[in-house]
Amino acid sequence: DLADALQLDVNRRILLDDFDIPPTDPGAEDKTKSIEKQVSGILKPSEYRVQILWGRDRAIWSNRRNLIGTPLEVDPLLSEAFSGLDRAELVSSLSRLSWMWDAIAHGDRIVNDASSYVRILIPIRFSKEQAVLASAKLKSESLKKLISEAPEGAQIIPGVLELHRNARDILDNAVGTVKSIWKRVVVVTLLTFIILFSLFKSAFNTIERQGRQLREQERLSNLGKMASYLAHEIRNPLFIIRGSAQTIEETTDENDPPRKLSRYIIDEVDRLNNMVQDLLGLVKPRLAPSRDPTSLKQAIEDSRERSLKQAPKMTLVPQLDPAHDLIWFNRDQLVQVFTNLFRNARDACRGQGAILVESRATGDGNLQIRITDDGPGIPEADLPMIFEPFFSNKENGTGLGLAIVKHLVTRNNATIDAVTPAATGACFILTVRLAPEGAAEAGQDEAVQADNPAGGVLHDG
Repeated sequence: DLADALQLDVNRRILLDDFDIPPTDPGAEDKTKSIEKQVSGILKPSEYRVQILWGRDRAIWSNRRNLIGTPLEVDPLLSEAFSGLDRAELVSSLSRLSWMWDAIAHGDRIVNDASSYVRILIPIRFSKEQAVLASAKLKSESLKKLISEAPEGAQIIPGVLELHRNARDILDNAVGTVKSIWKRVVVVTLLTFIILFSLFKSAFNTIERQGRQLREQERLSNLGKMASYLAHEIRNPLFIIRGSAQTIEETTDENDPPRKLSRYIIDEVDRLNNMVQDLLGLVKPRLAPSRDPTSLKQAIEDSRERSLKQAPKMTLVPQLDPAHDLIWFNRDQLVQVFTNLFRNARDACRGQGAILVESRATGDGNLQIRITDDGPGIPEADLPMIFEPFFSNKENGTGLGLAIVKHLVTRNNATIDAVTPAATGACFILTVRLAPEGAAEAGQDEAVQADNPAGGVLHDG
């Protein structure tokens, strides 16, 4: 987030020829002042105490004059930045044991420790088209070579902006946590040493978790780019296939076999189109869905038709509370949630088994829905990761089915959990809001429009 906020401004203010003038050039001093003027509006020394613009071999500019011209020493984080990835990490000169002791006895010392800072690395990017236009005026042979060897459509990264930001907020929060827990256990001498190590682990886990979150945001950003590319490359031929099949459907008689086959083609094209839409939905924000009173019973029946029609040996057993049928959930997305769960159960049971769907009101305005199958179940160790994108133990699994379920449930302000049932099999507990008393079901007979699908259906294959 820190890097994203600066990326656009930095790339707009720093120019390609800023990396072209060597330190011995007569115009080097003027260029240094020019860079400083360009970035002064967005990089305040009070917020970023160290600012360094790295070229491919040295420091081009810095707000610390003694660092200008320093040879580049590439560490793993800088190497990733030069490959085009935004990076951030917390740096501290204190050992973990020293940090823990000072957090308890001298909290201000930790919070105000000048050696602790957040190191932010922002790649300076130029499209190859921009770089080629500017290369005629460049003097640096190495910079020209970097531009000429880059493939078409690639980004040129001649340098990285390194910033050191005060870590006070992160450290203040960690110190506060340490002191709060310490006060609760100080009266118990025997537990003091145990709690010390517990706090030590908790504080640094917090910092490491924040680092993982930054990496996860970067991963999702890359997935978003991949999904956008797939959407463009797949949807164009799908549109042609669907249009051709729709023409066949409209020009043949009701009972002709080609008409039935064309409907199969249209349905499968819509499913693939929706799959692409769901992949985009996992990595790109979308507007919240409209939620209306929706019939639980009808949604289950529609999902049965979609997911179990090709598995005649699978049995669906609904045991629903007849007094509480309408729930507050987007209808199309509820059908999609159940379809994914039923297909997941069908695959786990290898097409032969039973799925039990139970519902009961919890008394707090919610309805709890349990979906249980009699398959092999989910290993206990996999339960915490079962809803993560691309996690799957199946041989040909995509790992998207349950991730999409979790995504849609969350978007409808509901919750879903995977638990181990008393008997064999897998069990998912979906908790949703009941519709207001006297509400009428909305749009239950409206068809899903092919050119504006609500979302795709995937099982956790």
